[in-house]
Amino acid sequence: MKKKIQTVTGEILCDKIKGTMVHEHIVMDLSHVRGENTSILGDQETLPGIVEELKSLKELGVNTIVELTNIGMGRGPKLLKKLSEENEFYIIVGTGYYKEGYYPPEIDELSIEELEEKLTKEVLDGIENTCIKAGIYGEIGSSYNLMTAREEKVFRAVAKSHKVTGAPISTHCELGTMGLEQRKIFDKEGIPPEKVSFGHQDLNENIHEQIELLKWGAFIQFDTIGKTRYRSDEARMLNLLELIDRGFENQIMLSCDISRKTYLQKFGGHGYVYLYSSFLKGLKDQGVSDDIIEKLTIKNPCRFLSFREEE
Repeated sequence: MKKKIQTVTGEILCDKIKGTMVHEHIVMDLSHVRGENTSILGDQETLPGIVEELKSLKELGVNTIVELTNIGMGRGPKLLKKLSEENEFYIIVGTGYYKEGYYPPEIDELSIEELEEKLTKEVLDGIENTCIKAGIYGEIGSSYNLMTAREEKVFRAVAKSHKVTGAPISTHCELGTMGLEQRKIFDKEGIPPEKVSFGHQDLNENIHEQIELLKWGAFIQFDTIGKTRYRSDEARMLNLLELIDRGFENQIMLSCDISRKTYLQKFGGHGYVYLYSSFLKGLKDQGVSDDIIEKLTIKNPCRFLSFREEE
């Protein structure tokens, strides 16, 4: 039986998606936490530049974005649906809660079971009294070298909700850390490894940890490509090439994690397009085949994101 991907405009079969970015932000507002306005996306100032980049992405063969802004992060499902329809782009929107320091009061006010019920409703029925359904849990995160009690509460609520919906789970590993600790929670909760993707692993310089996650059967994301303040793209590429050489090309996915307006091309940044206009060309120059590129950007995201049974 074929499985479908759940987008902001409805369910689609895998053969509809082309180039995919698995960890992005299009509509977001973290200014209330960070105390600055560079962490606002999708407003009047940034929206024209975002739309222009969506057009450029389409020219590069991309038609699918996983938008991992969730509860408490300034999510905008109605605007995402509008952007999806007007630009003929598939957008998958996330549900869940980000990490310590960004949580809304309900994390403390609600029990794990109540949080699970809310998340399940967003996947099965719709977000915030809309008919727009979340198609993924994410990004749900842990702190740098630390999993707090509140973060563990969120992870357990997501795991329990996943057992009801089957929707995939995408995590935030702060600077690449705590993936193994996240795995322990999922393992204890009985979550299938193939429905979990550990984020920001291109910032984890410990390849042995990456391999442990991959051997467990999960996906990992090299999803901060172009953010060279954290790690050079040359180092990312060498890391990625070694994992491919070891035979893990079926479990890796790519993205740029555009999370500030200064990352947009309009404001002097590398933009969403950088992955396809530059980084993938670099991989090909290193001898990576078109078949493997297709796995990293289309086939792997398709397998990970699919969960709705065809009726």
